Amino acid sequence: MRLKWMLLLVAAIATTAGAQDRKTERLTKMEQRLEFVTRFASEPKSSVPFARSYDFEPLGRHTLLLYESMNRAYLVEIEDFCPDLPTAMAIGVENKTSTLNAKFDALRIGGRSCQILQIRPVDVKAMKAAQKAEREAAKAAKATD
Repeated sequence: MRLKWMLLLVAAIATTAGAQDRKTERLTKMEQRLEFVTRFASEPKSSVPFARSYDFEPLGRHTLLLYESMNRAYLVEIEDFCPDLPTAMAIGVENKTSTLNAKFDALRIGGRSCQILQIRPVDVKAMKAAQKAEREAAKAAKATD
């Protein structure tokens, strides 16, 4: 009986360690993606035209890539106390006009209203071209191995 409980305890610890490893790996990938996206972001703006949210990509604990359309995106930094961002499946944009304003508008994430601190337009066309070039270079390198 004691052995059974010890085996269950070991299994629980192993499961927890595996989950922590996956979380760390996901956050590392987000940080790498944030570094990549930042290369294509312009200077922060106090406000940008914004009609509707098309898609989003979490890039860490308080940064995301917010798409207005396939070809228009913004690197958005929000308040630190919105811990659900890295795992969010959906977000809402809380803006009262057809603009997105830093320090006035917010994103709804996991039931919380998270104030937008900074908005940086992203050159999506250049970013997609760089992604394509990286994929092709990786494919070429793999073919020569």
